[in-house]
Amino acid sequence: MKEQADNLERDFEGLLSAYREACPVPEATPEFMPGLWARIESGQGWTKQVWKWANGFMAAAAAASLFLVMLQMVPRHGSDFYGATYLETLADQDDDQALGEVARVTVPAEEGPEQGSQQR
Repeated sequence: MKEQADNLERDFEGLLSAYREACPVPEATPEFMPGLWARIESGQGWTKQVWKWANGFMAAAAAASLFLVMLQMVPRHGSDFYGATYLETLADQDDDQALGEVARVTVPAEEGPEQGSQQR
């Protein structure tokens, strides 16, 4: 068991030494951090534009939604074309004769006792 742990230790050390040879340690200069941030920001340029457009569309959608809600809350004083009955429409026209012709009720004449017995 001890030999296996020693073999793993040697393999790990060999791997680390190969890594150190392949990747040299960069020297820290005063331009290191500004250069690093410039590279990061250049890669994020298009994402910032997407976020700006998305925020603009979101604000426009919210404004349009509020506008449509306000339009629904405003009372309408439209015609009663779809909601009024035929008699209500005739009554609104101030033409009593037309309303009288439509709503005419005929009352049958009263029958006397003689007329009622003859019809049976």
